[in-house]
Order: sequence, then C-alpha cells, then structure tokens
Amino acid sequence: MKYVEQIKSVVLLFFVLLSISLTFMIWNYKPDYPFIEEMPVDQVEIGDKKQLKDVLKPYRLLFRQEDQFKGTVSTSAIDDLFAQFATWDAHEVTLINNNLSDAKLNEMLRLNDRLTLFFTAKVPLQLFESVLPFRDKEVPNTAFDRLILDWSSVSTNNQVQLLFVNTEERTLYRSYVTMANEQKFRMNILEPTSNYNDYVEVERVNLQSFYVVEDSIESIKYTYYIEEIAPDLFKNVLFTDPSIVQRNVESMQFEKYTDDTSLMTVDTQSRVLNYVYPAAESISNIPATRLLRDSFEFLNEHGGITADYRFAFMNQSKHVTEYQLYLQGFPVHSSLTSTHITTTWGDNRIFRYRRPYYSLDMDIPSEKTIKELPSGREIIEYIQNSESLDFSKVDEIVVGYYLMQDQNLRLFTLEPSWFVISDNLWTRVTPERLGGVEFGLE
Repeated sequence: MKYVEQIKSVVLLFFVLLSISLTFMIWNYKPDYPFIEEMPVDQVEIGDKKQLKDVLKPYRLLFRQEDQFKGTVSTSAIDDLFAQFATWDAHEVTLINNNLSDAKLNEMLRLNDRLTLFFTAKVPLQLFESVLPFRDKEVPNTAFDRLILDWSSVSTNNQVQLLFVNTEERTLYRSYVTMANEQKFRMNILEPTSNYNDYVEVERVNLQSFYVVEDSIESIKYTYYIEEIAPDLFKNVLFTDPSIVQRNVESMQFEKYTDDTSLMTVDTQSRVLNYVYPAAESISNIPATRLLRDSFEFLNEHGGITADYRFAFMNQSKHVTEYQLYLQGFPVHSSLTSTHITTTWGDNRIFRYRRPYYSLDMDIPSEKTIKELPSGREIIEYIQNSESLDFSKVDEIVVGYYLMQDQNLRLFTLEPSWFVISDNLWTRVTPERLGGVEFGLE
C-alpha cells in the first residue's frame, strides 16, 4: 500500500503527457483533401467596356483666330484632342474669379488664339484627370462646363493657359501646361482647325452669347436596323439571384420582373426598361465626383454603355446621373423612345436604373439621303420672331438627330434637325415651316 500514491502519480503524469501529445497532433493535423479547382464566375456583359474619358466628351469645339470663329462637333476631332491632352502635364490649378459675369465670359471666348470646349453638364475637375493629367497632388473639388485653351503666350514662354469655367457658379480656375515643342503643338492642335466650319457669335444683352454655324448645313439622314438587347441579360445583371426572378406579362406592351425585393419593368413598345431596388434608397449627401464615378463604374461593370453615350446631366441632391446618346457627333432625341441612360445612386449601390434596351445595329446605305438644314442665322431669326419661344430664356441652340420609327418596326430613322434648349427642354425646329414641336427630356 505504501506505493499506491506513487503509482497514482505516475498514471496521472502519463495521462497528462498523452493529452498534451494528442492536442499537439490535432493542432498540426493537415488532412489530405483532394484539390478542388475554383470555378470562375461568369460576369454578364451587355457590351464593351469603356474608359471614363469616353463619357466626358464635349459637344462642341470652338476655335478663335484672326477675329473669326470656327467650330466642329466631330467625334474624331474630339478624340484627337483628348489624345493630345493625355500627353500633357497640367499644374498650378488656381481660383482666379468667383464672380464671372456673362459679359466677361463672352469676352474671353472672343479673344484670339483660343479653343473652347463646351460640355453639356458640369464635369468634376478631379475626374477630368482621366482625360488631362494634373501634376498637382490635390486638385480642387470643383466642376466646369467650359474649358478654354489659350496659347497667346506659347511663343514667349512655351506655356498654354487652361481656363476652367463654371457658367452656373460663376467660377474661373486657371492652370498651365508647358509645351516642350511649340511646333508640335501647332501641328497637332491648330492645324486641324482649318477643317472646322465657319461659326458666328450671336450676342444677347446681359446674357451669354450663342455660337452657331454660319452657313446652311448638309447632313445625312440615316436609317438603322434596330438590334434589341434581351431584357433577360439585364435581369441577370441586376438581380442578386436571377433564378428566383418571376416574369409576368402585364399586357401587350408591359412586362414585369420581380424577386419580391426589387422590380424591373419593361416597355416593349418604346424599348425602355426601368429597374428599382427600394431598400437602397438614400438621402445622404454624395459628392459629385463620387456620384459620377460610382454611376460610371456600375454601368461599365456590365458593359452598359452600349453606344456613344456622354455625361449630360446631374442632380446631386437626388443622386441622379444621366448620359445622352450621340451619333456622328450629334445628340439624339426622340419622343418615341428614350435616348438617355439614367442612374439613381442609393446606399452603396444602384437604387434606380432606367435605359433603352435597343442599339442602332447598322445603317442601310441605300436609305441614306442628304438633307440641308437652315443656317444658324435663319434659326436665330426664327426664334427671335417666335411667339412660343422667349429668346432671353434659351440656353443653347444645337444641331442633333431626331429619332423616329420607320413603318417597318425594325427600323429607326434619324433625321437631322435644329434643336432649341430651354430649361432642359428640347424644342425641335421642323425644317419645312421652321415651326416648333416641343417635347421634354425623359
């Protein structure tokens, strides 16, 4: 009996050591599982991916030299200019005027040795770095809708002055670009302007001037085949689990897709779809730079920018961003369907998404016809004499395409037309009698 306690101690020590050994083995045990290859998740893409600079294009270039205006809306001319911007290095962005008058703005555009880019919407300067690199570490949180290039001093100091104008907030920021080769600058930027059309300035008392083509315009009337993008593709993009989405045909014209948390309606007649995710609605403040970036990235993620769509409108308080369809450098409008992509941003995701689901597949060469539009002066005279249009309240006058549906429902006709823009409403000036047919932006 005298060894009982010693035996207990030895047994207890044995179990303690055994426990430690088993614990150590468990910690270090690595089962020989067979390797399972991770399967890639298919990303639904409606169209090709774009770059941010593709949607930040202006709608007009206006050149001033030897007291004469020349201008163009050519997409290739804009692309060539943007290609030059990408090689520049802007610096010293400085606020120089925060109370810019219309008279001063008109004077700035009237000075020689200048090229002005006109933008439909206010472009956040911080996002314009995707077009024009800035050397400054911190670019001001501002936006602009006119960019003026001034090369009047390039021969003396090799510098081009950049003037960023916000016509609504009346601000003017200045920056500089140093040109290593003046001859190259003149060859790449100035020589192409010889092909621009002649423009005239239409002055208004205490208001911004208009700039219109001086002569009558020969433009092409196009007929395009319509290619529909299957709404099911958007269902797969927008719904978290497309397999549980229910499709209901409400009528000959309307279809509805729902998963009880979000809804997509499809208008098969106008070829427009509208998606909404109510739970994402947000009233928080979103900075303009982030709002435009989030909107663009959402669209680009699924290849949703399916044509030449350009940033055209923003309502920051409502989180709305809009993109306008362009064709051959001209904006496209219609009372038949939508020619805009509109996003409403919510709580870290899309809240509402409205867009057409057609694309202009290919034009029919045999259906092309040359159409002559009145000169800018004639349009100005019409507006001034019109009882339905107030010349002092007109914001812009442009040439665009009016989209109509051919009798063959698979064809769209795009007719060149003058448009008068007032308070975000587009009035088409019909060529036959120079009468007005008004319709609002969707």
